[in-house]
Amino acid sequence: MAKRRPRASKTSPLKSILRPLAGDSHRRASVDIHLYLRDRILTNALPPETILSQVEVADCLEVSRTPVREALRMLKEEGLVEAEPNYRCRVLGFDPRELEALYVSRIANEGIAAVITVPNMTQEDVQKLGALLAQLRKDEKQQNIRDWLKNHRAFHQLLFSRANPLLQQRMYADTQRSERYVYHAVQAGLTDIFRRADLEHEEIYEACKRRQATKVIALLSDHLAGAAIDIMAEYAPEWDPTNLRNAVRLMRAGATHFEQSGNKERARANSLHVKHRGDHVARKT
Repeated sequence: MAKRRPRASKTSPLKSILRPLAGDSHRRASVDIHLYLRDRILTNALPPETILSQVEVADCLEVSRTPVREALRMLKEEGLVEAEPNYRCRVLGFDPRELEALYVSRIANEGIAAVITVPNMTQEDVQKLGALLAQLRKDEKQQNIRDWLKNHRAFHQLLFSRANPLLQQRMYADTQRSERYVYHAVQAGLTDIFRRADLEHEEIYEACKRRQATKVIALLSDHLAGAAIDIMAEYAPEWDPTNLRNAVRLMRAGATHFEQSGNKERARANSLHVKHRGDHVARKT
């Protein structure tokens, strides 16, 4: 006889939040469950401290426990939940340490990637960046946070599209992890953060059009640090974001050094070229 799957209590609080997924529930991929639960967490439908039991989630979604277990593992990797005893997870709340570490990582990695990506952007890349910027402005005016985040993710992804593929995966994951803090900003009523972000996106876009990698690094560092500091000021005003400020200073100094080194290399190359031409003319005469 087939073993019956344990069912959640009829009084489970998750019953009022989670709904069965459409389609063949027994073959529902874990990725679909992950995306559904992720959306519920990011929009605060599943607020911090909510306990997610594998049994209860599987029962509410009318799926087996196996894909739920995998979905919860993916949420744990994103820093959205923390493992608890008895096959359960707890939704994590605001953590200034995690926020700072996340954005320091983004500042460093996306800045390094911009060195490689920006000078090698094609005209098609720049056009895509411009189209995404226009869509971001539209989303901001309509207060369409979901679409804004999707297009924001794509905008930043273009800025590191020439980096090492493994580094790209890391940066994309960090961008996604940042989104729960953006929702914290929405819940705090910090809607100006989106308008300001789009003004900064426009400056980054203009620098990309001119293939000014050094300027993009400086603008990008300020953009990322500013977003994190704004959210911290609301949720953890006592926290001193020293690491964020240091990351920005280091990236700016590194960008300046990179530009100066490039100028010296170009000057040296030009000098050698002139000398070579002079020697060639002298030999001919």
